[in-house]
Amino acid sequence: METYQKLEQDWASFNQLDPAGMVACSSGTAALHLALEAFQLPQGSEVIVPDFTMIAVPRAVIMAGLAPVFVDCCDDLNMDFPLLYKKWDHINTALVRGIKAVITAHMYGRKMEMDTVTRFCSSAMQGADGLRVIEDLAEAHGVSPNPLTDAACWSFYKNKIVAGEEGGAVWFRDSNRAALARQLRSLGFTDAHDFTHVPRGHNYRLSNAHAWLVLKSLRAAKHNIACRHAVEYMLNEWCPKEWRMPVRNAPWVYDFRIQNMTSADQTKVVEALKATGIAARHAFKPMSHQLEFLKSKRIDTGKHFAGVAAREVVYIPLDRAYDTDPFDTVREALS
Repeated sequence: METYQKLEQDWASFNQLDPAGMVACSSGTAALHLALEAFQLPQGSEVIVPDFTMIAVPRAVIMAGLAPVFVDCCDDLNMDFPLLYKKWDHINTALVRGIKAVITAHMYGRKMEMDTVTRFCSSAMQGADGLRVIEDLAEAHGVSPNPLTDAACWSFYKNKIVAGEEGGAVWFRDSNRAALARQLRSLGFTDAHDFTHVPRGHNYRLSNAHAWLVLKSLRAAKHNIACRHAVEYMLNEWCPKEWRMPVRNAPWVYDFRIQNMTSADQTKVVEALKATGIAARHAFKPMSHQLEFLKSKRIDTGKHFAGVAAREVVYIPLDRAYDTDPFDTVREALS
C-alpha cells in the first residue's frame, strides 16, 4: 500500500467515514476543485459561497468553470444560511438562476449548523439531486462532516491542526464520485495507464513524502487538540468578555473582535502582537471585495457583516503557550 493510500484510510477512520469515499490530493484548493469537477456540474452554473472565507474557496469555483454567488456571514463568522433560506424564492427567480451547489466553511474552527443546510439543499427545486453540498473543514479538523454532506474537503497545509508541509483530501458520500476524483487527480489516467486521458484531469496527486508528514501529525492529533484547547481556555480567561467570540468546536486559532475598531487600528494591533513574537493575523477580507470578484453576485441584508468583521476581528495561534497576557499588548496598541 502506498503511503498516501494509508493516509486515506486513517483520515477516513479519524473522521468516522467510509474509506471508499476518501481521496488524498495535493492541497485543500485541489480538494475543493476535485469536489466540484467530480459532480460534473454544467459549465457556468452558480455556486453559493461564503463571503467571509479564504480565497481558495471561490477560486476553486472559478477553476471549475462555475460562478460564485457570495452570501454574507453571521456574527460567528459562518455563512448566514438562514438569510439564504429566507430569500430563496426571490433569489431563485430574480437574482440568480442555475444554482447547483453550496459550499459551506467552518470558520476559524467554529462549526456551522449543517442539518438545516443539508435538509434544505436536498429539497431545493434543482432537479432530482437537489443542490450539492460541499463542506470545507480545512479550519475544523476533528469536526466530522454532516452525514448528508455530498463532499467534504480538508487542507493539510503546515498551519492546520493535522498538517504536513502541504496536502489535502476530499471525501465523497458517493464512492463513484470518489472513483472519478481519483482519475481527475492524476491527469485522467485510468488503472490501465494506457495514456488515454478521459476525463481530462489535473496533477493533484499527493506525494508519499507529504502523506508521511500528515500521518505523523495525525498520530498526535488527539494530544495536539487537547493542548490547543488548554491554550484556548487560558486565553478565554485573559480575553475581555466583550472581545470574546462564540465557542469554537475545533481549536485552530483564537479569534477576537473589538467592535468599532478601524482598519488602521486593526493593523496596529496585528503589528504590535507580531513585535512580541505572536503570529497575529488580520481577519479575512470579504471575497466580494477582491478585485477578481467585484462583479460577482452577493446576497446580504445590506449591513454586510463580512466587511465589518474584516476590520474588527484579529486572530492569534493556539499552537503555542503564552507566558503573559497578549491582550495587554492589544490594549497598549489601542491606547
